[in-house]
Amino acid sequence: MARYLIENIDSKTGDKVLTALRADKWKLVSQYYILAFDKGIDFDYYRLKKNSQELYFEWDNWFEWKIFGSQQILKQLVDDYSLKQAIKPAYEK
Repeated sequence: MARYLIENIDSKTGDKVLTALRADKWKLVSQYYILAFDKGIDFDYYRLKKNSQELYFEWDNWFEWKIFGSQQILKQLVDDYSLKQAIKPAYEK
């Protein structure tokens, strides 16, 4: 499956998208170790799944949120949340 990404999403917007997807029945499959000393300070990640589709959210304190997924799902996120970032091809996660 081809993978794409949206990057440099500010923390507030990325948090909003993540929370909304969880409320829309996207299931949390994995996350950065909850007791890691730098969770939410230097780094964080979440992997969500709904049916056969997956999204991977990665956060760091320099570039903030990146969202990895299929081009179709990312296009929907851009439309739904008025994201101004471009969808780019990404390496495999």
